Amino acid sequence: MTEIEPWYKRVSGPFPLKYGCVGVKEDGGGSMRGRGVVGPMKIHRAVFRRDEKLIRDLIEKEKMDVNEVEAAGNTPLFNAAYDNWVEGIDLLVSLGAKVNASNNAGDTAYRWAENMQNEEAMEALKKHGADPEYEGQIIVPEHIPKIRDFYETENGKTHPKPSEEFLAFKREEDRLLAYEAANTMQP
Repeated sequence: MTEIEPWYKRVSGPFPLKYGCVGVKEDGGGSMRGRGVVGPMKIHRAVFRRDEKLIRDLIEKEKMDVNEVEAAGNTPLFNAAYDNWVEGIDLLVSLGAKVNASNNAGDTAYRWAENMQNEEAMEALKKHGADPEYEGQIIVPEHIPKIRDFYETENGKTHPKPSEEFLAFKREEDRLLAYEAANTMQP
């Protein structure tokens, strides 16, 4: 069943122009961009390859953000924690990684290390100030439908708004659907 007035027509601004690979939550993590390309994810890939020189070059020379996020809101620090790469954790934190950044589910790099039973990574993160008890805000990317009064709920009031880019995409999609409905022969 199609809503008469979908959620994205009921939400009021202000709206950010667009979302990229920068965290949207106060703690530095999270991603609202759940469709299309979020960003180049070069630092994430360099962490998985454990390439310290490339990580330094990307951040120091190419001025890439050490806290870039992918579509699920994970920063490169999550990858190092998941892989139990303590040297990578130390390097990323020394370059400005936020140790308590949380992803869309509210998980932190510490929680990922804990889930993988990576004791060394957990200790390294705590040494750098990670709070083992911290749970971040859960966010829903802009492309996922919301309940009718989502932005009026307690969580919705502090939830990132959809971007202008996404709203323009939805308006064009609606226009095309209306055109198709008006120009399709009905039995």
